[in-house]
Amino acid sequence: MAGFDFFRSSRRGYEPRTPAGALKAIGTGTLPVEHFIYASTSAKPLDEEPFDLDGIERVLARRDLTLETNLLLKGVFEKLINSSEQETALFGAEGINALEARHVNRIEELKAAIEKGSAAHPPVETLRALARQYYELAELHGGSGSIRLFYLREAFSTLRRAHRGGRISRSTLVLMVDILVALGLHGQAALLLGRVRAAEDHLVLLLAARVAFHRGEYSRVADCCRRLSAAAGALGERERAIVEFWAGGGARA
Repeated sequence: MAGFDFFRSSRRGYEPRTPAGALKAIGTGTLPVEHFIYASTSAKPLDEEPFDLDGIERVLARRDLTLETNLLLKGVFEKLINSSEQETALFGAEGINALEARHVNRIEELKAAIEKGSAAHPPVETLRALARQYYELAELHGGSGSIRLFYLREAFSTLRRAHRGGRISRSTLVLMVDILVALGLHGQAALLLGRVRAAEDHLVLLLAARVAFHRGEYSRVADCCRRLSAAAGALGERERAIVEFWAGGGARA
């Protein structure tokens, strides 16, 4: 059977889930080369069932994961914990532990770096990195438990220490609003944004719209989005969709 007609046929037997596994099978003559091409180019969402445990493990091994990816992984691991297969349930538990331990270890490393340096005046970048690790660890815990609240408060106090009396950078502003929203302090987040001089900056307007939404001030959300329409080219795809929806009055439909 030639070419990719192989995949149209009904078959049973070994089907490798990784490119490396496909290469081994090709080397022994078990499978045709099309399997390697398929394994190398096909992409399956991490949270699609049945879960690809090999793929999940490869992603978990990376050190540059975003908070969104970590939260997606945790959701998958929580489902795996309930598996009737002991090894799968253990894999899920170990995955959650790995996600949390990675942040805890990074926090300890950053705190040690601060202690070794000028503890009275640590670098702003180090404090901001520490605050982000606290915030992401809090989000991994989820819910409204005391542990999550503790980490959020640590994150906010660390950021305040970093920028006490100084100008707040854009990256710090985003993180500070994230933390205040997570704490449910929407009024305080609005006051913070109100003190920012670049009120027409697209980033500030996006944050203002987000805070207004959480406060139930939907006319304010629409107003921010109408002002953002002129800067649509500077926005990402997701942000443009939100702006178009609110600026066009879609929320009232």
